[in-house]
Amino acid sequence: MGLWSAATWVALVACALPAAAAAGEPLDLVPRDALACWVGRPLPDLPPLTSQPATWQTLLEVGTRLAGRPLDHEAQLGLRAAEMFALMIRRSHAIALIDATAKPTRTDPAARRVDRLRIAVVVRAREGSADNGGSNNDRAAFEPFLQIIQKAVNEQTNSGAATLETRRAESWTYQELRDRRLPEWAAIAWGQIDGYFVLTIGPDVWPAVAAVAAGQAPALSGDPWYAAAREPRRRTALIEILVAVQAVRARLDPFLDGRAGLFLDVWNLGHFEQAHWALGLDGRALYCLGQFRHGDTTERRLYADPDYRDPRILAAIPPRARYAVFDVPAGRFLPQFFRALLVLQGPKARANIERLWAEIQAQHGFDVDRDFLPHLGRRVILHNDPPHPLRLPLAVTTLIEIRQEPQAVRKTVDAFCQAWKDALDATAARSGHPPPLRLERDADGVWYVRFALPGPGWLGLAGPAWTVTPRYLVMSWSPMALREYLDNVGDGVRGPAAGPRDP
Repeated sequence: MGLWSAATWVALVACALPAAAAAGEPLDLVPRDALACWVGRPLPDLPPLTSQPATWQTLLEVGTRLAGRPLDHEAQLGLRAAEMFALMIRRSHAIALIDATAKPTRTDPAARRVDRLRIAVVVRAREGSADNGGSNNDRAAFEPFLQIIQKAVNEQTNSGAATLETRRAESWTYQELRDRRLPEWAAIAWGQIDGYFVLTIGPDVWPAVAAVAAGQAPALSGDPWYAAAREPRRRTALIEILVAVQAVRARLDPFLDGRAGLFLDVWNLGHFEQAHWALGLDGRALYCLGQFRHGDTTERRLYADPDYRDPRILAAIPPRARYAVFDVPAGRFLPQFFRALLVLQGPKARANIERLWAEIQAQHGFDVDRDFLPHLGRRVILHNDPPHPLRLPLAVTTLIEIRQEPQAVRKTVDAFCQAWKDALDATAARSGHPPPLRLERDADGVWYVRFALPGPGWLGLAGPAWTVTPRYLVMSWSPMALREYLDNVGDGVRGPAAGPRDP
């Protein structure tokens, strides 16, 4: 492995540095025929990157020592993906699904396995540089990406099964790794296109990105409708999502038995041709705007309004927190969310899940459609207080408004959680092994998940956590964070339910 590691590293750092490209943002390098694309810009309030590797490394070492064995390949790959994610969210980036197909498995014609997957990841190597992504000669900006790739290559491959080749596309040099143990579509390639690091999955994807950079193929940023939809907020949005709705439906439905179309229909998107969502900050408040094209018509949906000023709602937000107030009636949104997950399953799995859910409600004496959903309000609040130590983007505090009957809501939540807890305990008892997670409830009514760390006792990570107050169903990333928030806000969440004044 030492020779392979050395050869890999030499190949990685020997990438050629061609003349400057004209790309002003990562989306300028994404092929226009991409099915979907996530565009991100640096998130605010993130800790310095230098602290991140040490944190991940500490968690890795603790988990490995307690388990008494090294991590398996899947866990190692997950760790490298987390490292790459931590690097990416501090820079402008784009993640594009260009194509995907599947085919029936040999043993089960109804099941599908991936037959073709084409993904491109484009990341600005150094944030805050010129529009073309940074200096061509700034090797230090690319080294963190190359180091993560090197570790993943060393952990996942061996010299007997893998081949690493230096290739050229347009005027750029890149590396391509193939492993004979993996399917043909799993080719991985990486390299630099001026100030951008480009990582691709799938054969011929890296050359396709290079063709866009060289002006030989159109970029997704040049699509007329996307360009018009993006323009008002293109420089301020922290996250953008672009979806070619009909292309997704046409490409995926044939081998997913129509599930892609069903998923889109659940969200009332199936009749649109293109969709664009933008999320960003206006002061402390987040905006979330969706735009959808049908023919020559564009429909706009404002999900989170930064100018929302209802004092009853704002009282639940700490004074210095960044926040979002979503206008998404939870009584409709939650059923939509779970229906969307359900339609992604096969017909047999859907029927089994629906039957099991009905049995659970009958056995434990609760009815979500009667005692929970009708009592929820139309506002969902997210904020970042208290902040997570690692500033994880999704580690926020969430409040779902209760419009009426908070006692019925609390009783239903407790009944559902008790059913979940009983199921976990029964599974652990049948297996004879400690479960990987437990559901626990403290005397103050706070429920939380506790994940086990291998080793003696039940030392583990606690969270997320949730509880019901007279006004909100409140969730946060740990029991301690939830209690700290409740102690600080007080009557802002413990006052009477909003009542019928909220339409």
